[in-house]
Amino acid sequence: MPQDDVAELVRMIPGGRTVTIPVGHLVHDAAPEAFTETVSDFLDTEQNASPDGRS
Repeated sequence: MPQDDVAELVRMIPGGRTVTIPVGHLVHDAAPEAFTETVSDFLDTEQNASPDGRS
């Protein structure tokens, strides 16, 4: 997916953000620590958000 399209999608999602781990398509296999940290950060943020989706 072109990065310009990714950036546009992120702008359309309230609170959206993008994280790039420059290792290719199989990020979870090529950089498992960075992948796990990024997903964990996301889940921690979502878990601490209020019911209406706002932090």
